[in-house]
Amino acid sequence: MNYVLIKSGTYQKLQVADKVFPVIKEFKTGARGSYITVDGTILGSDYARPVRIKCTKADIVDVEQDAYDRQLSALAVNADIKTAGDLDSFTPEQDEKRMQEIEDRFEILNEMTGALKSGDIRAMIVTGPPGVGKSYGVTQTLEEQSIFEDVASRNRKFEVVKGAMTALGLYAKLYEFSEKGNVLVFDDCDSVLMDDLALNILKAALDSGKKRKIFWNADSAKLRAEGIPNSFEFKGTACFITNIKFENVKILRIQDHLESLQSSSH
Repeated sequence: MNYVLIKSGTYQKLQVADKVFPVIKEFKTGARGSYITVDGTILGSDYARPVRIKCTKADIVDVEQDAYDRQLSALAVNADIKTAGDLDSFTPEQDEKRMQEIEDRFEILNEMTGALKSGDIRAMIVTGPPGVGKSYGVTQTLEEQSIFEDVASRNRKFEVVKGAMTALGLYAKLYEFSEKGNVLVFDDCDSVLMDDLALNILKAALDSGKKRKIFWNADSAKLRAEGIPNSFEFKGTACFITNIKFENVKILRIQDHLESLQSSSH
């Protein structure tokens, strides 16, 4: 089966943007314009399968099945979030209690981030629905604890990585921040959590042994050009901030890797 990313299009009155679909029939230009016929399951139960999405040829990009799998995993994130009607039914007492629970949870997050910076823990996974401030709490704590490094004009010992990243890019980034006291924060960088090779590298970097040795046993012009060795010892720490709930990931080949990563993380 082929898969496509539709950057911009319409189906009935619905705007479709940056979504991946399985292809049922290839792109075609008919009497009513150009369209591609796809499996519209991800659009929700109100939309039938198949669907014809109106778009231009330039709006269609061929992608691999992994891109569709990652999208399905991301859609599972909000499966257990309460509806607005449920939230409206909360009493003032329940609201106050819930706010205190949230405040306590974020205080714990700040303390754990401090432990990550000091090297007392090796890895932390922060999950939850979007927009609740996961990234802010982690970044703010790291900023505060890096003031001395800024004043002393030293290179900052943490970096927030966002967006897509390949396994080779991950290897290079881990090498850059491999020294003790360095922290790498992967913020919505879910591609490294959905790739077998990247997950194997992460498991080696966060192993519970005394020495965490990482290997890249393949020829790479990028590594040679940047002077990166084919193996090194990783002494830093890592934090993963994601909207994905690992237990909702249905990709069998990824599940075991994620369970192993969780076992070595807080």
